[in-house]
Amino acid sequence: MSGIMLAGGILFIVGVVVVVLYLIVIGKRDLPFDVTDDLGTCLVLKTTAVDTDYNSYLDLKKKQNGQGMIISRIYPERLLKKYSINDSTLLWLSYEKTDSSIDPSSLDKLEYLVYDFVSVNKRSIVLLDGMEYLILQNTFEETLKFLQSLSDHIILNGAILIIPLDPASLDEKQLSLIERELETFQVNHRLMRFFE
Repeated sequence: MSGIMLAGGILFIVGVVVVVLYLIVIGKRDLPFDVTDDLGTCLVLKTTAVDTDYNSYLDLKKKQNGQGMIISRIYPERLLKKYSINDSTLLWLSYEKTDSSIDPSSLDKLEYLVYDFVSVNKRSIVLLDGMEYLILQNTFEETLKFLQSLSDHIILNGAILIIPLDPASLDEKQLSLIERELETFQVNHRLMRFFE
């Protein structure tokens, strides 16, 4: 009887280990780091963890050996300090007037700045961290049209666009429309953080 219980316990432990290893592989595979050969790509990272978004950007930028642009709600000086970003163009989504700010309701101006950047800097990486904010400051439809046009510029110029997005910030229909337009990855940070 105890031999059967021991064998059952061992099988249970082996099963748990297999499931955990499977989840680790799936979680790690969800990060799109193999896109360096696939230029002209727009990626939506469904996530809530800001640090991984910026680290993904820095990793891809390093692999591409290209120029980078970050559009964010985080003030540029904070980005520089926190992530040691020293060779990227930084745009702050804000109504405040500074040298590096861009009015979030001026989607056409933002689109032009990104287009100009990617057309001059081939193989560039653009991180657009602030989709939820753009949707709040405009409408979802205006922001989706902006993304569609931006996606065309990215593809034609061989760049990579990374858009972190908290899926809970959108309703099901909105999320479905974005997933239809752009390549989407679910990033499982909790599991990855546990096993790092």
